[in-house]
Amino acid sequence: MKRLSDHVMLLGNGHFNYYVAGVKEAALIECGTSAGAAIFARQWEALEEKVNIKYIIIMHAHFDHACGLPILKSLFPQAEVIASHAGKTILAKERIVKALYANDAYVSELYKRQGLLDKIPETEGISELVVDRIATDGDILELGEGVSLQILEAPGHSVCSLAAYLKEDQAMFVSDAAGYGDDSGNISPVFFHDYDSYINTIKRLKEFPTRILGVAHGQVVRDSAVNRFYEKGLLAAGKAFDQIQAGLVADVAEKDIARELFNQYITGTLACYPEEMMLASMELLIKNVKAKLT
Repeated sequence: MKRLSDHVMLLGNGHFNYYVAGVKEAALIECGTSAGAAIFARQWEALEEKVNIKYIIIMHAHFDHACGLPILKSLFPQAEVIASHAGKTILAKERIVKALYANDAYVSELYKRQGLLDKIPETEGISELVVDRIATDGDILELGEGVSLQILEAPGHSVCSLAAYLKEDQAMFVSDAAGYGDDSGNISPVFFHDYDSYINTIKRLKEFPTRILGVAHGQVVRDSAVNRFYEKGLLAAGKAFDQIQAGLVADVAEKDIARELFNQYITGTLACYPEEMMLASMELLIKNVKAKLT
């Protein structure tokens, strides 16, 4: 555990970050994978002083941001589970949830091989991830003692992405909405849903005074580095767009463009995910560029 500010704690293992925002009452921001949630549970049990987790926020409905929910809900049965309307709809579909847990199992097995887990979490029979409350843009989650969390819709990475802003600490929790930063400082563009929405989301988030940028993967971004992260995210997205456009104009096979993007951008935590899934994600980037060109 690391305290980032008066009202924010960081848990997780760097591959995936969990944020606890609040003092006596708090929101747990991010759900992660089953493997990540198992590590979080171990860390939580070791804490001498614990806050009351009032909310669990699913920042978007990708497997690595949702599949940890059952473990977290067992830790905090009283907590209200929050997601966007689209997120709730997605996570109620058995076919989709089963596909999410197929990828989740891959990560659990990898963690066990790497010695990060003693045993693989049990996920058999999970067919739905239940959301208690739909959050929309501008909603406020009260955390007591004058502290509150503002929910922001943050589409582009996914149709269901949320961000959350803690004004008191100038902390913005963006999940994957602004790009994925690896340890070298490079940003991987992740406009898997829509390019224009992705760009507009980053520009909007950039307007909030921010000293702590709570990304889902990798190092928390602080102070003067926050604006640089946003700017690099915008530049990376534009560069990827131009690269894909040039390949399409030159009649390069889309599978070859996808492989080139995969080799460039699937690094760090992203390299721990199934190759087939990440190649499909690169194909989504291509699809979104093609939609802009028609």
